[in-house]
Amino acid sequence: MKKLMKENRNDQPAQFNGLSEKEINTLYGLAPIKKLQPDDILIKKGDIDQTIYVILSGKIRIVKEDDRQTKKGVFLHQGEWVGGIDFLRQVPYAASAVAAEPSSVMAVNGKTLDALEAKTQLFFFKHLNNLAIEEIRRLEKKEKKLADNNIKLIKDIYRERTKCITDVQHSEMIQNFLKKVPKLPVFATTLANDLMGDLISSKEVSEQIAKDPSLVGIVLKTINSAYYGFQKKISDIHHATVLLGFNQLYQLVLGEGVRRTMPDIPSFQELHSHCVAMSHISFALSQETRIGKPVQLATIGLMHNLGQIVILLLKKQNPKLAMFIDSLDRAQIGGLLLKSWNLPDVVWKSIEFQFFPEFSPPNNIPEEIRDNVNVLYISHLCYEIYQGKSEKELPTTFLDEYKQLLNLKKYSVVDIAYRIVLPSLDKKINSLPVALRQLIRKQTTP
Repeated sequence: MKKLMKENRNDQPAQFNGLSEKEINTLYGLAPIKKLQPDDILIKKGDIDQTIYVILSGKIRIVKEDDRQTKKGVFLHQGEWVGGIDFLRQVPYAASAVAAEPSSVMAVNGKTLDALEAKTQLFFFKHLNNLAIEEIRRLEKKEKKLADNNIKLIKDIYRERTKCITDVQHSEMIQNFLKKVPKLPVFATTLANDLMGDLISSKEVSEQIAKDPSLVGIVLKTINSAYYGFQKKISDIHHATVLLGFNQLYQLVLGEGVRRTMPDIPSFQELHSHCVAMSHISFALSQETRIGKPVQLATIGLMHNLGQIVILLLKKQNPKLAMFIDSLDRAQIGGLLLKSWNLPDVVWKSIEFQFFPEFSPPNNIPEEIRDNVNVLYISHLCYEIYQGKSEKELPTTFLDEYKQLLNLKKYSVVDIAYRIVLPSLDKKINSLPVALRQLIRKQTTP
């Protein structure tokens, strides 16, 4: 036995320096020695084993995947340790350890440590502590590299998306097509510009509508249609104003203007219904958080998906170019269309940047439209929640940073949708379009 221990100690690793001969003899007497042949598995990924293995001779390969055909991996040599560094917790191994050549290892577990003298135990715990520190440093270095890569990736995506804005603006085909898209009616453009510039009051809007017979006709026809579903016929514009309220009346008039730019077919009607819902959700979120101007956000929400409508029109007229057209950025197309309609910069720029929160933090969005883009982004997440999606399915990489700007960091998207936005919508449910009314009632019905 003594002869065997002496033979083993001839291969003694440097990590045992500092222990006396007696302590080393005791260690070799208590800790079993494992002999391994090439490709023998010492540790299997997923197993739980609170044993430390000290490599006495040979070479051990650490592999992430259980693929013995590949000889890749990290190699550990004589004197190095492998295995669990925490005897207090049972943590599954994240990788496997396989002999790369004939090897021998010493197995030290908790029971072995308990049988050793205090000085030897301290030696092991100090070494384990050093291994833990090295692992922390390795993870910190890896984390920094990932963070640097993320920053670079964000910058690359941001650069490509902003480049896309320029490309779209200079596309002759798109410019020519946009000229063929019906213009927003004068009454809608005038109303939107007046409200964006805070140049008009609620009373003035009602009076402006009342003075324009064609506008009165639009409002009364729309409010008495199945789209709103009122049981009693409304024949007076002042009655309509009282019934709907200024904000609802504004959204109705502007929504009708937007609807007139679209073909009267199901796919476009569905998009319009989505835009109307987004208009009301954005208005409610802006009002409840006091971030941005609610009427401005209602306008942006109503028009945020016009780029998708343009893309559908392009595909309909150019079916052979469908693959190319699908690659176009609908946010940039929509922004360009609204710019051509002479709507305020704050509207079309907000729509142009509407998808940036999905891949970029708030500081990459121009400050003058940041609040609008933020409210539109969170509103869209709320809409998706109402449609039955879970928060895990949504683009929320930088969500916490955007929620903080709305003073909503403590809330989840579900909380925002149901505790903040939904009650605001429910208060005026009887004056909402039927489709939106049904969506809201679906959320409030147990």
